[in-house]
Amino acid sequence: MLGCVALLGMLAGESFAQAAGDAEPSGTTRPTTWIEPSVSVGATLSSNGNASSANSRSELALDVSPALKVVMNTPRVKGFVDYSLSATYYLQGNSRNRIGNRLNADGTVDVWDGKAFVDVSGSISDEAISAFGPQTLTGLSDTNRSETSVYRISPHIGGTIAGVMDYQLRYALQTVNTSTSLRSDSTSQVLSMRLGSRPVGQFLGWSVDAMSQVNDYSIGRDTQSDIARANLFILASPQLTFSLTAGVERNDIITLQPASYNITGAGMEWRPSLQTSVSVAVENRYFGTGYNVALEHRTGRTVWRYVASRSASDSPTQSGAFSRGTIYDLLDALLEPLQPDPVRRAQLVQLELLRLGLPADTPVLQDFLRSSASLNQTQQLSVALSGIRSVVTFTLTRSTSSRLDSFFTGGDDFDINDDIAQQSWGVNYAHRITPLTSFNAAFLNQKSTGNSGASGRRQTVSAGLSTRLAPRTNGIVQVQYGRFNNSGGPYTDAAISARINHRF
Repeated sequence: MLGCVALLGMLAGESFAQAAGDAEPSGTTRPTTWIEPSVSVGATLSSNGNASSANSRSELALDVSPALKVVMNTPRVKGFVDYSLSATYYLQGNSRNRIGNRLNADGTVDVWDGKAFVDVSGSISDEAISAFGPQTLTGLSDTNRSETSVYRISPHIGGTIAGVMDYQLRYALQTVNTSTSLRSDSTSQVLSMRLGSRPVGQFLGWSVDAMSQVNDYSIGRDTQSDIARANLFILASPQLTFSLTAGVERNDIITLQPASYNITGAGMEWRPSLQTSVSVAVENRYFGTGYNVALEHRTGRTVWRYVASRSASDSPTQSGAFSRGTIYDLLDALLEPLQPDPVRRAQLVQLELLRLGLPADTPVLQDFLRSSASLNQTQQLSVALSGIRSVVTFTLTRSTSSRLDSFFTGGDDFDINDDIAQQSWGVNYAHRITPLTSFNAAFLNQKSTGNSGASGRRQTVSAGLSTRLAPRTNGIVQVQYGRFNNSGGPYTDAAISARINHRF
């Protein structure tokens, strides 16, 4: 949290230009920072707020959600902050009133003239405690969800030695905290270094990197790992690069005492055009064969993405930039060729989401909390299609997870399931009926299965209307219906909600 506060604090010393109205800023002066506060007021009526198959009870709730969005592209600070505070009051039902937080922030601060930087990021979201627990349509009184916060701060220095070799030294600290005592909190610390040849178009390039990491869990066994790698890069053409990797690692993740393992790997990056990219990387490591595959192709009105990976989650501080949500990311990719400036592009994406009534940060696969290192195999296909007045997004995800630490019990779903498989697919459709009014619809189908026989299923459909009530005020009415089947048995839920959102 201190890192996110520091990122916000840097704004006080930076000049900013805020877009006026709903149009893209005109003129030659580009905004360096966009700040937009907003407030949302809504009411939701659910027919089965207690997620019961035999004794369902309706639930009526009011909520007020002030929010703040910031996008920065200054010489010293680059990144974004998206925060909202939600106060929910229950007029009907037996749920307790609650205060909820949602945060998604990621940024880099240049603290010393391009030589020393501090990366900060943070997220607060509701996560499923169990893959097989009860769920509700609205999530207002979901007993299977826990507010989870992740904060990361990573100072690093880098530069060039003698004009021929780059170096970087980095420290990373990440904390994960949940509001439930049923799952583990964790703290990870990583110290890493890298040396490599400068990427100036040579036929051959090289790099060596080393990392030492310590993971502390509030529930379960602490682990430590050390890795050293050497990489050789072969530039076959300006668009095609091959890589070879060899190294060694030592850890106590799958053994009680530290053990050593060899690392071998190969990779390829191919960019045949500005619209298409392909990358493949394969490594043999202590958990077996790991891989990362990413394909992306863009046209004027479409974005196609496919990613597949098999990796261990014992390195949470090595994750990439935080995602701002499936739909937001796809629309951002659609607009990137038309608007390369990140500040203006964020304004356009946010405006389009409001006009169409689409949720920005709803992932298609709802993951679950774990209390130790796990092995994850994931495949995801995402497609976005943009018409003159319509947008369609489609996402298909499959994942399989298992616990790596066989000596740990008593902390999560892996106590009774060696493997947990999840499948999910969802589609969102939005159509602008008039310049002021839009229609949206969505369908989501998700299934979780454990090898012990445990299972959970969720099928939901929704439809809504969004209209502009004033130049910076929107109203949204949404109806939802869901069918669920988990450890508590099958049940259904229907809900209707109305919301007014005003941007200052």
